[in-house]
Amino acid sequence: MTFLLFPGRHLLHTTFQMDYLRQVLAAPLESLSFWRQPPAAAEPIRQVIFAVTSANQENARYNPIPFYVRAIGVDRLAQTLLTPLGVSCRILGIPHYAPTPRFAEIVLKEIEQQTEGNLALTPQNCVVLSSTTEVIALFDRLGFAVLPAENAHPAQPYTPIQLLQRIVEKGEAWGEDAGICADLAPTTYQLWRDFPDVPRRIWRLWRDPLLNDAGSLTASRDYSSYAFLMGHSEIIALKYADIHAAILPGKIVDEGCGDGALLVPIARDFPDSDLIGIEITGEFLARARERQRAGEFGGAFVHFHQRNITQPLFQDGSIDTTICNSTVHELWSYGQQAETVHAYLALKYRQARAGGRLIIRDVVGPADKEQEVLLWLNDADGSNEAIFAHFDEPAALQLHLSRLSTYARFRRFARDFLAEMRADGRREMGTAIAYQEELIGGRRYAVLSLRDAAEFMSKKDYVNNWESELNEEFAFWDFGEWKGALRAAGFRVVEDPNDPERGSRVYTNPWIAQNRWEGKVALFRRRHDGLQPLPFPPTNIVLVGEKQ
Repeated sequence: MTFLLFPGRHLLHTTFQMDYLRQVLAAPLESLSFWRQPPAAAEPIRQVIFAVTSANQENARYNPIPFYVRAIGVDRLAQTLLTPLGVSCRILGIPHYAPTPRFAEIVLKEIEQQTEGNLALTPQNCVVLSSTTEVIALFDRLGFAVLPAENAHPAQPYTPIQLLQRIVEKGEAWGEDAGICADLAPTTYQLWRDFPDVPRRIWRLWRDPLLNDAGSLTASRDYSSYAFLMGHSEIIALKYADIHAAILPGKIVDEGCGDGALLVPIARDFPDSDLIGIEITGEFLARARERQRAGEFGGAFVHFHQRNITQPLFQDGSIDTTICNSTVHELWSYGQQAETVHAYLALKYRQARAGGRLIIRDVVGPADKEQEVLLWLNDADGSNEAIFAHFDEPAALQLHLSRLSTYARFRRFARDFLAEMRADGRREMGTAIAYQEELIGGRRYAVLSLRDAAEFMSKKDYVNNWESELNEEFAFWDFGEWKGALRAAGFRVVEDPNDPERGSRVYTNPWIAQNRWEGKVALFRRRHDGLQPLPFPPTNIVLVGEKQ
């Protein structure tokens, strides 16, 4: 028996694919057009292996549909097309892999492992169907005969992804478009009618202005290290201690919940509340759901949504507590800065019930942030060589940055901060940081604004996510400006001089000051009699807004 391997995401099927597959299964192999011809003694195809790739991914434009829905779609196609021809099928989910030249080998090994070693596909017993040039080349290299489908069709039919783009452009009227209906396989058409949330999810992911194709805000973020840094137990304990006293029970929403780490202690202390986690990135959403599978939230009701928090999410007046932890600065950085943040705060005011609260814990800029300061930079605590060296691998860049002196790292920061990335992966020279150097008493200083000094100090140790973090601004508003924005949205800013832990406040994290700044950097301003030392800038704010 000859097997037909059909690898792909199988987001949808086209009428061309149905007609092509019917032709392949009905005709002798020797009569078909192959990229590489099969062995002369090949038997007729009697089983089709649908290898549904990225089966564990469902929250990105690249892959917006859950595996179970795609598997149902494949099964309906098989029942319609294969069964009448006496051809059987298997449907196997292949996990998502980063782009690799070993993709074809991985698919074959996954199939063998998932079938308990009973299905080993080889060039002698299997032909492959694929229209993707890169995939064809990988299987061709292994000696497989490949049916190129759309890739070799003179009429240049729509590929599934091209048809998906047309559906996105058409929107909710996709089912009424005669051209789309003619090109979409009837089995997919009916599947999407039976599962109407599927096209809605596709539209949401494809139209979100903040997401890239992989379902992320930035292509350069290392999610494992980022999750470790942001979700380490000690860090989560600090974050939770900052906001715990301000949380009201009821319907509690964590907007920008990341991998759900903050919801773990909230679920412990508010087990009778409804906890809703909102996360835009597909990777973090998958990690949050893994926490739920592992039972980390106990018996509390916890539900996760992949949504853009700048869009309406809930009914007006329905939320008791909205938590926004380390997220507003990302709205500023990846959106339209103040315009996006003001619109977001107004939206949160509308969704809060009377007496409900918005709790923001985030980074903050220093007061009088535009004043000129002198920033001492230690130039003896590391290397000052090859400061601007380019590295293609993130790990190599991380190692290089970790070896630089504080002074050298500042120079690199001043070039890289908010710089545009060129097509070759290098950052353009010249960014938002303007400074001059001075030597005073044998010590090296950078003369710049306090705001820019605070930006460097807040980011200088993010060597493992350098390119990602340098896309983001931290010091855009001081504490007073944050409170003003909250009031402009309609909130009363909750402050309690007698018990600061229950209200809005600003502080400098002592661990950061001791472990990252002391002996590395120091701030001064000019006086007629010399340089006056300045305190370290604040690192964090806690803002509590209450709807009257």
